[in-house]
Amino acid sequence: MSRVLIAALCLTLAAPVIVTVTPTSADAQVMAGRGASRAAARRNRPALSDREESRLYAAQDAVVAIDQQIYEIQTAAEAAGGLTPEQQTVIQQHEARKAEHQSVIDRLEAKRERRTS
Repeated sequence: MSRVLIAALCLTLAAPVIVTVTPTSADAQVMAGRGASRAAARRNRPALSDREESRLYAAQDAVVAIDQQIYEIQTAAEAAGGLTPEQQTVIQQHEARKAEHQSVIDRLEAKRERRTS
């Protein structure tokens, strides 16, 4: 009788170990979803920070302003009969500034697209 009691006691004490050692379908689901929280956090990141968005909008505004200045110089030159060397120099400087701002725009828009896709 004592052996039966000892065997029952051993089974009772070993039961939690046996249950936790054998994998179940719930364990497999938990194991598969471990990286999901990090991936969701990565997807939910804002496309650009506030500072980057401000910089993007400022660069876009600068490009529009530079285009307007170039247009004004060209229309004034057409009315006067042609571009002077000074006007050509100013237009080249504006185009160089425009290219700098456009590269900032391209970089930030590419970053936005990477984060949203």
